[in-house]
Amino acid sequence: MNKETLTRGALAGLGGGAVMAMWSMTVLWLTGTGFWSPLNLIAHTVWRGAPLGAAFSGGALVLGLVIHMMMSMVLGVVFAVAVRTVGRLAASTATLTITGMMFGLAVWAVMQHGIWPALDPAAAPKFTPWVFALGHLMFGAATALLLTRTSPARHRHPVPHPHGTPA
Repeated sequence: MNKETLTRGALAGLGGGAVMAMWSMTVLWLTGTGFWSPLNLIAHTVWRGAPLGAAFSGGALVLGLVIHMMMSMVLGVVFAVAVRTVGRLAASTATLTITGMMFGLAVWAVMQHGIWPALDPAAAPKFTPWVFALGHLMFGAATALLLTRTSPARHRHPVPHPHGTPA
């Protein structure tokens, strides 16, 4: 693990988190749950004064964004370190993207069924599960693609394909 891997992972996670936030806020607004609901629910996990619905709250906006983006950066670093450790995952953009999507779904399963309900049983069930799941899938895909695009080493020294053709 080196500074470049940590930085690239954090930035890729930040981008993936932004994609997930835009998806969640837009879809929950379109389905009638409310545009501000995702950030309110995230904020409620640490601040019980945050709304559990669609009402706008400046405090919940800031707190929800900070928590979501920091977690996205941490998970981006975890993914980048894992990819660097298991170097063959970087053999192709498609493989890395699929791996990122699986990573996102694994994070969703742990959050949906374990961590969030344990931390905040009032907020966790209010986030529409299919929106939450697809958001994590998009997070993983975007993080992987951004990690691929920001990798100077990938462009200088591509991992050779096992059959001699370029990856």
